[in-house]
Amino acid sequence: VSYLLYQTDIVTQIYRVTGWDRLLVHAVAASCDEMELFLHNVIDPLPGIVSCSCNTILSRIKYIKGLRL
Repeated sequence: VSYLLYQTDIVTQIYRVTGWDRLLVHAVAASCDEMELFLHNVIDPLPGIVSCSCNTILSRIKYIKGLRL
């Protein structure tokens, strides 16, 4: 599944997160319509997808490039 997302141009980051079989997928779309097409054509058909939630970033408050933990 993550390989299919990895090949999608608008996906910029993929994280495995805590919880039951969860991924956090960061995608940058040019419009709401492009995001809707991404969800409909890429996310919804993925095997095993039971639900999907989508949040929109309104503004960036702080960003540290290259932060090493």
